[in-house]
Amino acid sequence: MKPPEAKERRRGGVEKHAGPLSCAVGLVVLIGLYAIRQPLILSPFGLASLANVSVALALAAVGQTLVLLTAGLDLSIGAEITLINCFAATTMGSSALSVASVVVASLVIGLALGAFNGLVVAYGRIEPLIGTFCTSFIFAGSALIILPRPGGSVPDGFAAALTGNWGPLPFSLVLLAAAVLLVWVPVFGSRLGRYITAIGDDPESARISGLPVRRVALASYMLAGLFSAIAALFLAAETTSGDPSIGGIYTLNSLAAAVLGGVSLMGGRGTVMGPILGSFVLSIILNALGVFNVSAFWQDFIEGLILMLVLGLGGFRVLRAASWLAVLRQ
Repeated sequence: MKPPEAKERRRGGVEKHAGPLSCAVGLVVLIGLYAIRQPLILSPFGLASLANVSVALALAAVGQTLVLLTAGLDLSIGAEITLINCFAATTMGSSALSVASVVVASLVIGLALGAFNGLVVAYGRIEPLIGTFCTSFIFAGSALIILPRPGGSVPDGFAAALTGNWGPLPFSLVLLAAAVLLVWVPVFGSRLGRYITAIGDDPESARISGLPVRRVALASYMLAGLFSAIAALFLAAETTSGDPSIGGIYTLNSLAAAVLGGVSLMGGRGTVMGPILGSFVLSIILNALGVFNVSAFWQDFIEGLILMLVLGLGGFRVLRAASWLAVLRQ
């Protein structure tokens, strides 16, 4: 008979990969159904379009996952995206030097916004739900100061570099892969990544063991801000402009995509592929509502229902996986 620890590890491994596998199957089914109604979706242009409507959410969801893994939460991701999008669209010139400077500055701003969240939550000892909800108003208000109404512009070359395609390969997927390979993989191949999952799995034990809990939480929020900045730059390229309301949908949607991809709301469990695949599934469902001629009056209702069901699923996982005492501590 196998010891309880072995059974627990096996169950954890199954649960860890169940979300990504379910999303992968769902994605194939959705694209197949989509293709029946709109066959051109399987063309290079159609696949690039699907990627472009999904990548921004995927980047935001990966950032949200970094925070969720520490048993945290970031309700300011949408506002961070909005602020950086407005900054990039109003400052990016047409020269290569100007574009490069604004891209670097945007990434630094993303890290700074994430650091602010981390200081509020980790060092200010404010609950993540409340702390990041408050900072979201600060970031959104700053975006309105920079750009009160839709406007600004980015060079066509910058837009084409992020949203075009080379045959069947969308450049947006290259951007997503580069972000994961250059940020996620090094982080989770290092001590920091192990600390993130250890702290999310059992914060009290991590603290007793001497792990730098606050510094790790700060780092996770900074990394979430970095992914928000990449998403904001991509949206600027996709729309070739800025919009002070563009990031609103990404806060709850990034949370829903992460949960759909198997990331635990209690922390410590999740993979990078889960939220990415969850983002593609969620984006394609929402995009397909228009293709299948669903009334605009019903689209918001259906979107809200989907979000409620997905987040409810995450809550059910919490209740199933934890004792009532652990739930009450959340």
